[in-house]
Amino acid sequence: MVMSRKHALIGGIAAIVFVIALQTFNSVGCYDHTLSTFLAVMGTFLMVPLLPAFVSLFTANPLRAVGACLLFAPWLVFAYYTDCVRPYQGGGPSMIYVAVLLWGTPCAIVGALLTGPVMRLFGVSVAPRR
Repeated sequence: MVMSRKHALIGGIAAIVFVIALQTFNSVGCYDHTLSTFLAVMGTFLMVPLLPAFVSLFTANPLRAVGACLLFAPWLVFAYYTDCVRPYQGGGPSMIYVAVLLWGTPCAIVGALLTGPVMRLFGVSVAPRR
């Protein structure tokens, strides 16, 4: 099956928007961030792990952004669970977003790199640029 490049780009952008919406939920629902704090968190902890997804949009297979976001999003869910759901364990301030940055980035890179071969395995390809 050959997917049009336009639809692949829309899928990749939608995956990035989903990750940003997930962080927005964390920021508003748990941390009560202001707009400036939210933007600082986005720039500090999300832009580096989302870099593979943004770069993937300009490759021959923009759906690699979906793979990058799929392997990065669980780290945001884990951060929400750690800070907002699980009872406080003591020991000082939470450092979960350091884990999001340090472990989410390699996961996003692996997701972007594995999406192409997995898609080829299932017979899906993206139409070339015109």
